[in-house]
Amino acid sequence: MTPARDTLFRVVLPIIGIVLVIIVARQRNISFQRHLGLQLPSWESALLWLVLFVVLVVIEEWLGNALGVAKPAPWSSKYYGMTKVIRVVALVLIAPVSEELVFRGMLYHLVSTTRLKEVGAIFITALVFAAFHYQYSPKEVLLILVDGLFFGVVRYSTGSTVLTIALHMLGNGYAAYQRLFMMVLLR
Repeated sequence: MTPARDTLFRVVLPIIGIVLVIIVARQRNISFQRHLGLQLPSWESALLWLVLFVVLVVIEEWLGNALGVAKPAPWSSKYYGMTKVIRVVALVLIAPVSEELVFRGMLYHLVSTTRLKEVGAIFITALVFAAFHYQYSPKEVLLILVDGLFFGVVRYSTGSTVLTIALHMLGNGYAAYQRLFMMVLLR
């Protein structure tokens, strides 16, 4: 796939995901606030989960290094100009909103209303989230599974998908930084 087509795909697919969540929620009378978690957490809770997320990222960087996970490939030689800007917007803004609405919003709600309840929702959404990232190595997918479990616990603890979106944006912002500047924490 050409870099331009790949970049377009990374913008269009998440937007389709967002639109589908909105359509399904409206058709099924699913509350954006109550069922999908589109509500703000308390500041205290947000700060606690932010600190825990930063600790998780540091641990994952160390663990990734110990497991021999390859460093991210720099975008400097593959993408230029506006393509880099579009990829950063897709990675840092659009993808986290889409993925969190789909996984910790809609899918979490649907699974949590079954006999699997919230614990099942945390595990199912994390597994599907990790599987959705099939393009990465198995070791990277394992780390993504850990992220999915973390985001699920945040969703359960706070009731907020807004917070999981913000944390996901922070994590993807770090990933974009690595690809743009090839500076990797603790490596």
